Amino acid sequence: MKKLLLSATLLLSVATFAQKDELKTLKKIYSKETISDKDIAAYKTASDALETSATEESDKVYAKFYKTMYPTIVLASKGDKATIQDQMGLYNPEFIKQYGVVIDETIAFEKKSGKKIYTDELIEEKKGFKETLNALAGSLNNASKLKESSAIFYSLYLFDPKGEGKALNNAAILAVNSKEYKSAEKLYEELANSDYMKSGMYYYATNKANGNEEEIGSREERTKYISMGLYEKPRDVKVSRTKPDVLKILAILYTQNGNMDKAKATYAEARKLSPNDEELKNGEFNIYFNSGYSGLAEDDKLVTEINNSRADKKKYDELMQKRKEMFAKSLPDFEKAYSINPNDANTKSILKLTYEIIGQPEKAKAIN
Repeated sequence: MKKLLLSATLLLSVATFAQKDELKTLKKIYSKETISDKDIAAYKTASDALETSATEESDKVYAKFYKTMYPTIVLASKGDKATIQDQMGLYNPEFIKQYGVVIDETIAFEKKSGKKIYTDELIEEKKGFKETLNALAGSLNNASKLKESSAIFYSLYLFDPKGEGKALNNAAILAVNSKEYKSAEKLYEELANSDYMKSGMYYYATNKANGNEEEIGSREERTKYISMGLYEKPRDVKVSRTKPDVLKILAILYTQNGNMDKAKATYAEARKLSPNDEELKNGEFNIYFNSGYSGLAEDDKLVTEINNSRADKKKYDELMQKRKEMFAKSLPDFEKAYSINPNDANTKSILKLTYEIIGQPEKAKAIN
């Protein structure tokens, strides 16, 4: 029994030393300026082994860190030979999101453990990577590559959702401008439900040089400019104040993409937030009126069939019932449109006709 226990202890010790060796290998290669093919192979082997054997929190954190960083090692190995395509291949949303997560998790762990190994480097790396993405998105926008710029702005948001909510807003706007309406719908959905929309802030201050109020990127940046004497009169505005406008665009996108039920629900949500917005009122009115009217698309054809079947009572009655059911289906949309704008002549006319066809003459007479 003692011998078995000794063997188990020995195996545990060997595993611990193996993990330490793998960490040493990974740290050494990660820190190199020049990466060889041999380094890549050694990095991959050590990373896979560490991921499999890691049991301590520290080992798990760095196993995830080094595994996530593997694509950056591969890119670094290409040095000056790395092409734009190589870089763009790295800037895919899945990697960038994980990249941002693992940086934050590693910094948080090192803060908790009190052992700063990569913290300072990662803070600078995060800042530099954000600047790179922002510059790339800006240059693509300036080159009128709106779809591509939207994708990079979205990647910037994925990299740092807490700090780059504005990038999501930019991505959504550019998706609309590039007529990528399906993508724009998803982006505006995400924007409407984002933490940025719930708790984000716009930071304004007046430029002393020209007297204009300008938006500044962050509170810290604004504080710095004010302390330098460049700006004055700071003012904060909650991003949530813009939600009705975001929902308005989202409702239009739903309509554009044929998602009428979502469009109706989104207009209703937006109007609760901004009941006096005439554009929202008109948008909600139009979607209900048009939805009801589209349900009557076969009416002219049906009326012709009814007129041609007067000699056949059974067929005539069947067609009249079909027309009655068709108008009944459109009735809720016409009633909603009328409740939004009771002064619209076309709505009053079609609603009155609908009531008459479905056998509610009293309601038809009540419409003036």
